[in-house]
Amino acid sequence: MSAELPKAILYSYDHSVWSTVPRLCLYEKGYGDDEYVVKHVDISKGENFAPSYLKINMHGTVPTLVVPMLETTGAEVASRYRSLRDTISICEFLDQARSPHTHNTTSDRPAPVLSPATIEGKSVSDSLIALCHLPSVDPNFLVIACQSPEELRTKAAGSQGAMLSARHDALQTYLKEAKQIAADSPLSSSKDKGLTYEQKTVVFLEEKATANEVVWEIYNGKAGEEREKAFFVASKKVWTHGIPDVLRKMESYIRGPYLLGDQVCLADLHVIAWLSRIIELSGGTKTASGIEALESLTGHKVGPKMKAFWALWIERPSFKSM
Repeated sequence: MSAELPKAILYSYDHSVWSTVPRLCLYEKGYGDDEYVVKHVDISKGENFAPSYLKINMHGTVPTLVVPMLETTGAEVASRYRSLRDTISICEFLDQARSPHTHNTTSDRPAPVLSPATIEGKSVSDSLIALCHLPSVDPNFLVIACQSPEELRTKAAGSQGAMLSARHDALQTYLKEAKQIAADSPLSSSKDKGLTYEQKTVVFLEEKATANEVVWEIYNGKAGEEREKAFFVASKKVWTHGIPDVLRKMESYIRGPYLLGDQVCLADLHVIAWLSRIIELSGGTKTASGIEALESLTGHKVGPKMKAFWALWIERPSFKSM
């Protein structure tokens, strides 16, 4: 690859579970480190809500992959880019963009196909990916989830409380900035129907500020006893019902030793990132026995195929590099 050619940019956060998935994909597909750029977006400080970032990803999430369009990658052509704004579409793109026949690459590593080769395999892969992305088993919620007043006090005094406060302050700052940008826009006084982009940004940030405020109030003793109790119940339900249900369904799909057989597929990347995070949040380590902590917390006996899958993945170089 010529040094002058534009590179893809991955907006990521090291501790983001879903940012891990495309990073695993880049490794497994054999991309060279010099073929893309990683830009750090600290979501614990609310940097993903900055109006400048929302221009790249209006959802305010990571990861985001910004890729140069093929027809504008010439040395004498002004480059144009498009954004891929979710983990699933990013990994599908990365899988299709590099193959054993790719020539414009600096890497001599293998480029295995990660997409399932059959319609049936694609269906199973899609089902497994959908399971770990269910809102009912969201690892991002589990980071702040609390099952008791004691756990709430501990987390409120720790990194979770600091994160919620930082995001609270960032949202107020960015909302003020977005309102000023909207007011200064020449389209703000237009009588045309519909909101301008700048006004939509304000609405989005207002909604995010309100959602963050709900949990922030719980963490800061301003929500009241009833809301705290409801929060404890919701938190416990994820661990004791949501996760066991998903693990049972995953076990029924796994063919072994990887999810669809002998080769790593796209679904593996999503499931191992999700599984690793919930094991970590349950107090487990990245060892074969680490999954036992998940069993203790959920009261669910993890199936033998999932245990074998975990033991296999923790030894892969891509996983160890994360």
